[in-house]
Amino acid sequence: MQQATNDRSHPISPEELNDLQVLLRRVLNERNLAMESAEAEDIAATLIELYQGGVRDLSALRALVG
Repeated sequence: MQQATNDRSHPISPEELNDLQVLLRRVLNERNLAMESAEAEDIAATLIELYQGGVRDLSALRALVG
């Protein structure tokens, strides 16, 4: 189990980034949004912020971005 961290300077690993990218694509698909849209950029930024803030569970992240 990964420990939650609030260290925003800790880099996201390639595996973690892939997981976030898959989650982002699912959310965008459900909302029928293009990856290049402003809404997609906002959702991606929120996912990264939450992840770096310590929310590491993908189900929790999904719930938090709506």
